[in-house]
Amino acid sequence: MIYFDNAATTEMCEPALSALVEVSKTQYGNASTLYGYGRKAKELLEEARGIIAQCIGADADEIFFTSGGTESDNWVINQARHSVDRIIVSDIEHHAILHPVARVKEEGMDVIFLPVDEGCNVIQDSLQSKLEGKKVLVSVMFQNNETGVIQDISSLADTVHKYSPESFFHTDAVQAIGHRRINVHELGVDMLSASAHKFNGPKGIGFLYIRRDCQLLPLILGGGQEKGLRSGTENIAGIYSMAKALEDNIALLEENENHIKFLEEIFLCELSRSDISYKINGDVNKKAIGIINIAIEGADGEGLLNMLDMHDICVSMGSACNSKSKEQSHVLLAMGLDEDRINSSIRISIGRYNKEEEIIELVKWIKKYYELSNIARA
Repeated sequence: MIYFDNAATTEMCEPALSALVEVSKTQYGNASTLYGYGRKAKELLEEARGIIAQCIGADADEIFFTSGGTESDNWVINQARHSVDRIIVSDIEHHAILHPVARVKEEGMDVIFLPVDEGCNVIQDSLQSKLEGKKVLVSVMFQNNETGVIQDISSLADTVHKYSPESFFHTDAVQAIGHRRINVHELGVDMLSASAHKFNGPKGIGFLYIRRDCQLLPLILGGGQEKGLRSGTENIAGIYSMAKALEDNIALLEENENHIKFLEEIFLCELSRSDISYKINGDVNKKAIGIINIAIEGADGEGLLNMLDMHDICVSMGSACNSKSKEQSHVLLAMGLDEDRINSSIRISIGRYNKEEEIIELVKWIKKYYELSNIARA
């Protein structure tokens, strides 16, 4: 099997896998108990919190553990209804933002959507006028999960805080954490969501960074864990494994970036060498390495995906969370791309464990499909 869907989920790295197994076997105590075994679990919990905080330039007491990016995003949006007058999000957010936003809008919340240009860049021109006189939550994703385009988060956050000092800025950084150097204080964000399985950690665990003087209502009530904001017995093995995954990715950041960039360049060169006509969706000057949303001329994206799957090659047509839907990508639609281009697009996302020979195999089968499509159209 050849796996090119790393934007959907990633293979666990060895430090994360070893930590998950070891802590599950030997440190399964409840961190809320007072005896020594529980205290050891508590020590691991706080060690993990400190590792994660250091990796993103935060303080340890600003890290709150959740089940993943979806829960973190939902927490931010659902609690905003109690503390702000308006919510502003971009048209290209993950459904973990868009769906709770739709619900609070139905309940009467004032919601505004920021459009994007054809390169998937959020258009900021109108943001200032939508802030003045209001207490607002603005949520814009750091890096789009379908195109890989990175937004100017520090500029957006600065605008929010400059023209509406009581407002909050949140970013869904699920696709970026572990793959880019991020310092939350330098960015100026109030909240940030992350999910371990996107950076070679386990599934079902993530975190929400909440700036110290930014107040959220409790998400889950119960035993008072996570400072009373998110009760429930902590998943120590998952949390510690996540911390080790993030630590490992940050330590190897430049090495991983160079490797992925090398593979991406080979992929595009091989497409051109094979005389395959294609267009990359999204601003190539703002795009993170590794995510390639590409329209193959004359291809049916779903047909190409299915053919690749028959040869044990995994790619996607966009967000994994919407892969079973026949609806077109809301991201590509927001960019104003035409129907033919959207329908001919697939997403290839390269990870740290992919190899050059896998790229060659991928292009070989894309070329076969491309040639068959041309014959069928002739």
